[in-house]
Amino acid sequence: MTDKPDIRQLRSAKKRRSAETGHARPIIVACDTSTTVGSVAIVEGGAVTAETVVKSLNSHSLRILKDVEALLGHRELTMNDVDAFATAAGPGSFTGVRIAMSTLKGLAWSLGKPLIPVGSLHALAWPLLGRGAPVLAAFDAKRSEVYGALFGPDGKPLVEQAALAPNDLARACLAAVEDGGPIICVGEGVLEYHDVFKATLGNRLVLAGAWEAYVRASVIGIIGTAELAAGRICDVATVEPVYLRRSEAEINLSKTSIN
Repeated sequence: MTDKPDIRQLRSAKKRRSAETGHARPIIVACDTSTTVGSVAIVEGGAVTAETVVKSLNSHSLRILKDVEALLGHRELTMNDVDAFATAAGPGSFTGVRIAMSTLKGLAWSLGKPLIPVGSLHALAWPLLGRGAPVLAAFDAKRSEVYGALFGPDGKPLVEQAALAPNDLARACLAAVEDGGPIICVGEGVLEYHDVFKATLGNRLVLAGAWEAYVRASVIGIIGTAELAAGRICDVATVEPVYLRRSEAEINLSKTSIN
C-alpha cells in the first residue's frame, strides 16, 4: 500500500514553485473613472489577473486607492512591484477623468514609475476592433452632445474624437465610411441617443452588447503594456486630461468676466 503524501511537503513544494515562477512582467496598475462606471485592474505580462468594476453615482475617489491596494494584496504584490501605471486620459466626465489621472499620476510621481495615458474612446472601442467593421464609440457629454469618434477595424481613427451633437457624429461616420457596411456602435452616448443614431445610420447600426458599453481598466492595462514596450510613456509632470470642451464652471466664469 502506498503511503499518503505529506501535506506539509506538498505545501512547501508549492511555495517553492511560486517563488521560482514569480509574476509575469511588466506589472501594470490601470484605472478608469471616465464615466459612472469605474474600474481598476492589474495586468501582468499582458494578462489580466485582477479587476474590479463598479457603477456608482458617488465619487470614484472614495474607493480607487482602496481598490488598488486590495487588488495588489490579492496578487501578493506591493506598490514597489508595479512597473508602470496606465490611466484613462479622457474624454469623459470632467471630475471623473481627473480622479483616475490625478491618483495614478501621484502614485507614478512618488514611486518614480512610468505613467501611460490611454484615450478613453480608444479603450472603449478596442475590444470591438478586428471584427471587420468600423467602431463608433461615444460617451454622453450632456447638453445634448456626445464625446465620440469612429475607428477603423485596425484601430486608426476615421472620425477624430470631438464633442458633437449625436446626429452630427452619425453623419460624419456615414461620410467617412461609404461602403454601406455595418458600423458597430458602443458606449453610454449611443445608448442615451440610440433613436437619433438609428434614424441616421439605419440598418448600418450594429449595437454592441450591454457588457461592452463601458471602458474597462483591464483594456487600458493591456493597451498600456504595449505602449510601455514601445517606449511610449508621458512626462508625469506635464500630462493633462483630454476634455474636448470647457467645463460648465469655466463657461460660467467666462460669462461672469464678460459681464
